[in-house]
Amino acid sequence: MDIIELVSEHGRARIARQGAQVLDAELGGVPLLWLSPLAAFEPGRAVRGGVPVCFPWFGKHPTGLPAHGFARNRDWTVLAQDDRQARFELCDDEAGRALWPHRFRAELTVALEDAALRIDFAVENRDDAPIEFTYALHSYFAVDDVRACRVEGLEGRLRREVGHVTMPQQGIVALAEPIDAVFEIAPEPLILVEGERRVLIEADGMRSAVVWNIGPDNAQADIGPHWPRYACVERGNIGAAAVHLAAGETHRAGMRLSRSRATRSDATRSIAPRSNGH
Repeated sequence: MDIIELVSEHGRARIARQGAQVLDAELGGVPLLWLSPLAAFEPGRAVRGGVPVCFPWFGKHPTGLPAHGFARNRDWTVLAQDDRQARFELCDDEAGRALWPHRFRAELTVALEDAALRIDFAVENRDDAPIEFTYALHSYFAVDDVRACRVEGLEGRLRREVGHVTMPQQGIVALAEPIDAVFEIAPEPLILVEGERRVLIEADGMRSAVVWNIGPDNAQADIGPHWPRYACVERGNIGAAAVHLAAGETHRAGMRLSRSRATRSDATRSIAPRSNGH
């Protein structure tokens, strides 16, 4: 698998040409993104961890096509790269149109900024008719123990889960229990907190958020016993935030990730877990 490495005085990141997927990253010597020790590096198979690109649909497809689209399993073209930035392109082809019959061009740029990792995503409609799609940057954050984590910024937003009644989020989102919660309309920024460590998740043009950890009972083969070491907090546009593009239009969005220590008020705030409907 072709891998590009970015390095700066602030951090490092590795990106696979397959899927234009950030595999792992660290900022200030501290891991930012999690890559499963059991991840499989096989052509056409998504790698577990980092930031897979779920496009042109997120989640299960109503007709049974592969979940999360095909972009994460395809080789992207490298348009440009240097020590701090890499830019990738994916265009429609015969194989892609067999799954999603539209002409498009997608571009993804990964950059090490000052003490931050930035991912910019754009999709151009090259069809003669409007298109609709959903997507997410499926970020796996490295944590010591997901059960001690919480996500701030989603209070009061409608939360949807399979088998649960959609209702407003009550307080912070605690990750003490397995979770697969979709917030189709979410604010920015969001903050992932574990003890005194924080990850600031800033989004531009991405209206949705997903919080996910599969837990011990349903851990997949490429996660296994390592499930406590990641917390997925994803940004994108899904469900009610699906993107509609007229012919010739381009959708542009971005996500910026940075780490910091909690403030004194954060450190003294109670983080007693909530049931969150589980």
